[in-house]
Amino acid sequence: MSFRSLHHELLEYEGKNTFVDVLVPWLENNPEEIEWLKSIRKVSGESIPKMSEDDLWSLYAVSRVTELLVLPFQEGRADGSDWPGPLISEDELASFSQSIGLEVIRPEKYSPFHHEIVELTCSPDPAQGPKVTKHHWPCLMLGPLLLMRAGAAVSAGSSIMHPEIAASSTLYWAYRRKNRPHQDLADGWGSNSSWRTDFRRDYHVGDTFHFNVDGEVDLSTLPAETRNEGGLDPDERIELLVNRCFITVPKEHTDQYPYGDRFSMKVN
Repeated sequence: MSFRSLHHELLEYEGKNTFVDVLVPWLENNPEEIEWLKSIRKVSGESIPKMSEDDLWSLYAVSRVTELLVLPFQEGRADGSDWPGPLISEDELASFSQSIGLEVIRPEKYSPFHHEIVELTCSPDPAQGPKVTKHHWPCLMLGPLLLMRAGAAVSAGSSIMHPEIAASSTLYWAYRRKNRPHQDLADGWGSNSSWRTDFRRDYHVGDTFHFNVDGEVDLSTLPAETRNEGGLDPDERIELLVNRCFITVPKEHTDQYPYGDRFSMKVN
C-alpha cells in the first residue's frame, strides 16, 4: 500500500481511533515505502540533489497524507467540508511522523520556511517582527528537506504582516485547509491525474533557505521593473513564494501562479 492508498484509507475511515486502526497497520505493512522515504534524507554536503519525477510524485502523496493529518488542528470549512479530519492527537501525529523518518520540530523563532500562519494577532507596534505565540501542529522535516510547515499563531506589527491579508489570503501549494482559502497545482485534475503533481522542494542547507528549488525562474535575477502576468513585481513575487501567500501585498490573491518561481535567502 502506497502513501496514496493511505490517503484514501484515511478518507474512508469512519472510526474514532485512526492511529491504532489505520496508521499502525500501515506502518507494519509498508517497510519498503518507509525505507524509500528515509533514503530521501541523505544529502551530500551542501548540494541539493536532483530528483526523479516519480520521486517528486511520491513525495507529493506523502504531503497529501500529512495535510489530512493536520486538519483536526484547524477550524473552519474553507475546504468546503464539515469533516474535521482524521481523529488523531498531536502525540500520535508526532509518533507516526517519526516512524516514517520525519523530524518533528517546533521552532520558537518564526520563519516563513518553517511556519504557516494559522492565526495572526496585530501588535501595538506596527514594526514588531513576527513572533510565534502557539504551535497548532509541528513542522515536519525530512533531513534538510521541508515536508510540512508548522501551523502557527503569530503576533506581528501591521507593517510586517497586514492583519487583513496575512492570515486570510490564498495559501498556495496547499490542497486542503479548513482555515483559509487554498490553491494547488493538483486542483481541477481528475482523481488519477492530480497525483501526478510535483512536490514543492524547499531546503535548509547551511545558512541558506532555498524555496521551490525546481522552479524555472530565479527571482533574484529579475529587474525591479519586471511584471508577471498577474501584475506582480519581483519583490511581490518573492513575498508570495516565500510565504506561500501574501502577507502585505494588497493585490488580488486568487489565481496567481507562483509555481515556476524559485528564490534563496540567508537565514536571519
